[in-house]
Amino acid sequence: MFNAKRYKFLFWLVSTLSYTQVAVAQENCLTIQEDYVSLIESGKYRFVNELADTEQDEQFTGIHFKSLSSYQQYLSQAYQQIIQKNPRASMPCPLVTETYQQLAKKNHWSTTPQISQLLAPFELAQNNNDKAILLIHGLTDSPFSFHDLSQFFYQQGFTVRTLLLPGHGTAPSALLNTNYEEWQQAATFAIEQTLADYSEVYLGGLSTGGALIFDYLMQKEQVDTKIKGLFMWSPASKAKNSLAWLAKYIDAIPFVDWLDIDADIDFAKYESFPYHAAAQVNSIMSLVVDEGASASRQLHEIPLFVVVSEHDQTIDTKHTLQLVQQWQLASAKTQMKKSVLIYYGDNNQLPSKLADVMTVIVPECSPKSLCSDVLDVSHIATTNSPDNPHYGVNGQYRNCGHYVKDTARYQACKNNKQTIKGETTAINLAHKRAMQRLTYNPYYAEMLTEMTAFLQATQSSMSE
Repeated sequence: MFNAKRYKFLFWLVSTLSYTQVAVAQENCLTIQEDYVSLIESGKYRFVNELADTEQDEQFTGIHFKSLSSYQQYLSQAYQQIIQKNPRASMPCPLVTETYQQLAKKNHWSTTPQISQLLAPFELAQNNNDKAILLIHGLTDSPFSFHDLSQFFYQQGFTVRTLLLPGHGTAPSALLNTNYEEWQQAATFAIEQTLADYSEVYLGGLSTGGALIFDYLMQKEQVDTKIKGLFMWSPASKAKNSLAWLAKYIDAIPFVDWLDIDADIDFAKYESFPYHAAAQVNSIMSLVVDEGASASRQLHEIPLFVVVSEHDQTIDTKHTLQLVQQWQLASAKTQMKKSVLIYYGDNNQLPSKLADVMTVIVPECSPKSLCSDVLDVSHIATTNSPDNPHYGVNGQYRNCGHYVKDTARYQACKNNKQTIKGETTAINLAHKRAMQRLTYNPYYAEMLTEMTAFLQATQSSMSE
């Protein structure tokens, strides 16, 4: 017998469940950005996955770099680690880059990426072993930092490799127990494996990635002549904050873990930041620039391509420029002339002798160009194209962590139609209008032009 009330109840139940399933299915890396207030409080994406007891015996135990036989084996293990430990690994992320499209075709992935696929280290391989570039990201970053630049290098005929530093690609809590020696080991493996696989090699680093490359080279009396040049974007030398050296002491205090706590909605970069991570990067920088390190470090005749901003609020650019000048002075003039510095700032703030030891380019901002909409270039902006679907001009993500302790300004930064863009300088933060930290390079096209000329000047002729 037909029961109308029962039918209506079942119809309501099915409809409700279907709606819930659709809502859950639609949750992705963009929709969670609307929930930043509760995510700051809950820390839902701040911690790596906790495995159930039944999974403990099968859990991934980490990457043992000394036992790896190939770069492909490394890429497979790193991807496995992300899938197992990242709480958002399988979350859809409808942000498609050219690099993702290339990887999706190779790996038979869906047209819509998952977060794990956008975070993972990757290789864009040519059909030869002629030349390769290895790209190493910065602290709290991921290989997504190089999705844009990878296309440039690939189109120049390079095999492109990226490295995922230990403690990255999962959740910020992974950095609570990761030491800089692990980063050194990873960088050493990636550099030496690439040197073994290719005839000519370039090394590129963003921030901490740059410091790790300098550290690797400076520890060697002689380096492989296959290394033809170094690309450094906002390389880490000395922290802008003069109290950064205290991080290791604060880190030793029980239950004092976090220097910054944020929503962690940026799938490609950690927003929460532990004291321990600050202490580790300070240790790496000390190996590169401290007075004690200067006596034993080795400087080599390898041309540099360096991109820095005068207004960088993460790294002290003056120390970076001093390091660059010292590196250049250790080279013969023929090599020195090949090196290039792109400086986003006031030409009068540069060391007076720097232009004597390398080509120095200080871009000027013309009216109605992209740069006319920004106050200055931030530390995190140098590698990203304005067309980047996540960090670019039209990207939905806004970097507002500098306001996380000021709820009203934080929300204004996230939601207001009218914001300003730049670096987190005191002057910018005092502006009446809320400011997004700039996440793309407004001079990106000009930078690529100079990079092309640098490659032409430093590459050997493959026909020789």
